[in-house]
Amino acid sequence: MSRSVSYKGYIIRPAPQHLVESGLWGLNLFISWSTANKEHSHHFSKDEAYVTKDEAEIMCIDYGKLIIDGQVPGESVG
Repeated sequence: MSRSVSYKGYIIRPAPQHLVESGLWGLNLFISWSTANKEHSHHFSKDEAYVTKDEAEIMCIDYGKLIIDGQVPGESVG
């Protein structure tokens, strides 16, 4: 799957991490944006794991949208 999603001027790039010991996939993503001809990127992760890579990627996108919308305490792109 590995898809990037544009959301409110930001690019969310899922990067699920394969957790070798459990065989699960961890929530790991990058959010990037541009300002005044400068590129910015920030890494985010969360202690959650999913059975499939596809499921983890979908959750990465959802989590990224929540971060952009200011819905995740302690996490922001600003």
